[in-house]
Amino acid sequence: MKCIKCGAELTGEMFTCGMCFSCGCSISESEEAFEAEQSKIRAEADLAIRQQKEELARKSQEEQRIYAERYKNHMLTTGFSFEGYRITQYFGIVTGETVMGTGYFSDIGASISDFFGAEASEYSEKLRTAKQAVLKIMIKNSTDLGGNAIIGISYELMTFSGNMMGVSVTGTAVKAERFSDNA
Repeated sequence: MKCIKCGAELTGEMFTCGMCFSCGCSISESEEAFEAEQSKIRAEADLAIRQQKEELARKSQEEQRIYAERYKNHMLTTGFSFEGYRITQYFGIVTGETVMGTGYFSDIGASISDFFGAEASEYSEKLRTAKQAVLKIMIKNSTDLGGNAIIGISYELMTFSGNMMGVSVTGTAVKAERFSDNA
């Protein structure tokens, strides 16, 4: 820390005596000035952090908006073409995977359903949720490559020990364009 009057570096001996040996200024004045400067620096840092967080939030919202638009308009098929469209570019295989626990209460409900020969709605709902999640992942991977469609979609279901189930989806990311009316 420096003396506010003369700018000399304050030493431990000067702090013990309570004054700057170079100019005779009270150390308490320098400490108050130091604290005021530190408060100003903290306020500036807090403002910069707040602005940075706002900018990140804005960018994140914009990315989510763009992704939602791409997701909404992404064409999907288990086949290998779209009627009225031609595939102009192949980007390669895209996938999405997830592993989910079935949960203790789901297992109990499924056991009861199994006993009575009924649908295990707890598992069905988890499976639906997992399929939607992996499809979103695959679409994101496709859009990241520049695709606007996925062909040849195939799901794979897996069971793991410990009441875990996995869902995997695979397809080929492509760019599909509508046939022109003049062609």
